[in-house]
Amino acid sequence: MKHTLTTLLFFVFLSFNLAAQENNFFSVKVVDSISNTPISFATIRIAKTTRGLIADEEGNFRLPQDIQTQNDSLIISAIGFKTKFVNLKFFENAILNIINIAPKVEVLQTVTITKNIAKGKGPRILTANQIVKNAVQNIKINYAVDPFSYLAYYRDYQVFQNQYFNLNEGLIEVFDAGFKTDLFLNKENKTALYSYALNTNFNQSERFSMPYDNKSSKYIENANIIAMGGNELSILQLHDPIRNHEIKNLAFIYNLETDFINNHDFELLGTTFLNDKPIYEIGITKKFKINTSLSKMKNRKFQERFKVHGSIYISKGNFEIHKIQYAVYEGESKNSKYAINLEYTPKNNVMYLNYLSFNNAFKVLDETGFRTTAVYLKDSVDVVHVDFNNPVNKSTLKKKNFKLYYTNILLPIKSIELVGSKSIKIHLKANTFKKYAIIDGAQITLYPKNVLDTANKVLNKSLFFDVNQFREVFVQEVFSNKQPDSNLEYINKSQPLSYSRLNKMDNNLKYWLNTPLKKTKE
Repeated sequence: MKHTLTTLLFFVFLSFNLAAQENNFFSVKVVDSISNTPISFATIRIAKTTRGLIADEEGNFRLPQDIQTQNDSLIISAIGFKTKFVNLKFFENAILNIINIAPKVEVLQTVTITKNIAKGKGPRILTANQIVKNAVQNIKINYAVDPFSYLAYYRDYQVFQNQYFNLNEGLIEVFDAGFKTDLFLNKENKTALYSYALNTNFNQSERFSMPYDNKSSKYIENANIIAMGGNELSILQLHDPIRNHEIKNLAFIYNLETDFINNHDFELLGTTFLNDKPIYEIGITKKFKINTSLSKMKNRKFQERFKVHGSIYISKGNFEIHKIQYAVYEGESKNSKYAINLEYTPKNNVMYLNYLSFNNAFKVLDETGFRTTAVYLKDSVDVVHVDFNNPVNKSTLKKKNFKLYYTNILLPIKSIELVGSKSIKIHLKANTFKKYAIIDGAQITLYPKNVLDTANKVLNKSLFFDVNQFREVFVQEVFSNKQPDSNLEYINKSQPLSYSRLNKMDNNLKYWLNTPLKKTKE
């Protein structure tokens, strides 16, 4: 198949933040040829091999320049788009190589489909609910029941104000004894680590990476984090509702077999394609009142505050679940509480994981908030000294905005004096110290109200940053009927990945880290 450079690629010069990575890699972006928007999680395969990689959410990926020595092409595919072949020789260095692929969607015929099977003569029409039900029932025959492994690029990081923080990344090989086994309890389900490290080219923050403490400094709003063990990868794997279809995982999906259909409404949106294979596209929304054993809990009304928007993609005929996009929102918020994107892809008529991306929102204490740092006594009689971490807004230093207590006694305030920019003297009425025998400032408590700093932050009011935690795995090669290798070291599922021993990879040229092209997340 022949292509010209002008029909395949558009080249855009780009100033990359990660200059050190440009020397050995081509930078590539996959976009919709009509809308020019990125194609998230596009699948890239090296034509003459069984290897490949997955573009990230911005449609970006990296290719080692050494790959051009192979007389080969890339096969780029994504659900809803035509498959495209790109010869490796066309990629150029020091630029962002743009690959445009065209949409391929079949418009849904004008048919009214209700929750009941359409009656009358003619072909049997399946409702969206029936399609989903068939897909869930067919998991046990469409997905791998025999042992297999996959080698993948794994990463975890936080995003704050569109900036990556604390990017840890590595290459892993996951050994799975098959879908009939418990992913976590079965000893044959294990993971080997070939590389894993913090990428110091990206921003770092200890505040973002510290453990959750349920409201003090880091917490997930309207959630209580319980220590359950497991490491970063285990947490990600737990949120795969297909692999864990018989156990509870994601809120509102809960158990895919028993709760998913009961808790959601489904709408058949149309037919799309993957490599000419027709696939149902079905919209997902959460029912207002969920029907599950968990609905008997006292927080049932609380759960009804949340909304779900998502899609599930199911192949026609054999009802394979190819893709799930699922996001949970509270009230009318446009920012999701958590979201999952996952895709499975067929190999020899068996479905295997292609990628899994999970993120959740959390809050971290803003340490620049306006706080009292000290309340104490000095040599002056009837004067209480107060220090702050930020400069004080002088106009808010009014007597009515302060109350001072000595044990449980309210002290009479005469006046307030600003000292420098970050301290005040609170003058009490004459003989107050003597009257109450005050000799120790540690027993004095300050209760401020409407006191501001020069940035208009309220004194002693905790402020929190909104941050998102991401964990992602992108499969590069699947090995069917593969058992764990006794010569490999495997991670402890209860310990952080950084504690694990690394294994030597036989050929590190075959696989690589698909590090983000930029320090910002679009």
